[in-house]
Amino acid sequence: MQARLCVYCQAEFTPNKYSPAQKICSNPPCQTRRHSESMKAWRERNPNYFKFDESKSVIWLETQRSRSKVWRTRNPEKVKGYRQSHLEEYRRYMKEYMRQYRERKKPSTPPSPENPVSQ
Repeated sequence: MQARLCVYCQAEFTPNKYSPAQKICSNPPCQTRRHSESMKAWRERNPNYFKFDESKSVIWLETQRSRSKVWRTRNPEKVKGYRQSHLEEYRRYMKEYMRQYRERKKPSTPPSPENPVSQ
């Protein structure tokens, strides 16, 4: 193999025999930069990959929820361990979740003598 110059640091290197088209040397800073640019290019080519897809049907969403529920049922020790290791985050999450739950459960009309709210 013939030596060539790295695209980033301009250092001379010998390409890997299994990758003769190699253009970047194996120095960690150059590899980090190569990896970052590669990820950036991929994200530009696939802009919606990490976004929620509203076009997926309700059946698909229910399947995902049931799969998660089955996993949590089969792995209670992992769920418990995660909660213990992230206790403050979990408490904040549950506090906010319960606040929203109570908001949804509030009656839309104020109680009146004719329309009492059962508690």
